[in-house]
This record gives sequence, C-alpha cells and structure tokens, in this order.
Amino acid sequence: MRKVTYFSAGTVADFTIPDDRFQEFLKSEGQFERYGEDDLTKARDVLDAFMARARATADAHHGGAEILAACFIWNFFNTNPEEERLITDDIVIIDLDGDLNTVEYAAARDIQIEPGH
Repeated sequence: MRKVTYFSAGTVADFTIPDDRFQEFLKSEGQFERYGEDDLTKARDVLDAFMARARATADAHHGGAEILAACFIWNFFNTNPEEERLITDDIVIIDLDGDLNTVEYAAARDIQIEPGH
C-alpha cells in the first residue's frame, strides 16, 4: 500500500492507494506526462477539490478520481529522475492556508502532524 496525505488549512485526509489500483495506474500511465508539472498540478487540484469538500462537510468520501490523482503524485515523486524532486516512500502535501499559494511536498516520515489537525 502507498499513501498520500494532504494537510490543508487544518484539515487532513489520507489517500491510501491499494496495490491493485496502483498497478492499474501504471498500465495506463501513458495518458500522462510522467514528470510533467502541469499533470502534477492537475492531480493536486483534484485532491484540493476534495479537501474543500472535506472542510465543508464531515462526511466527504473520496473516490476513483482522487485515488488516481494520489497514484500520479506518489509515482511522480518516488520515481523522479531529478534528485531535487525525488521523495521516497509516502508523500505529504502541505498547504497551510488552504489557498494553494504555498504548497510543499515532503516524505511522510519527515513530517509530524499534530493530533487533531
């Protein structure tokens, strides 16, 4: 299992990627520019739209589009040939203000999110 965690303006969501879904993603990977910044932004925007729904309602559930976006983000960083873009293992997306002005990506093992956030 792989995971992308999104922290946005105090709301946290985990996008757990089942192994079979990740394998499906790899088979269809030709649809995307593997290390394209535009596709990374599109994938992040899908997760950000979910985060906006999650802030508005406590019962927001993610579906296939969010898992596909998480697959792209996880794969983008874990296989990136540019050393400064390479992040190994699970990924955390941090948007402290929830406005997408400053978005950071990090390895989950390097970030500790306080309980209750």
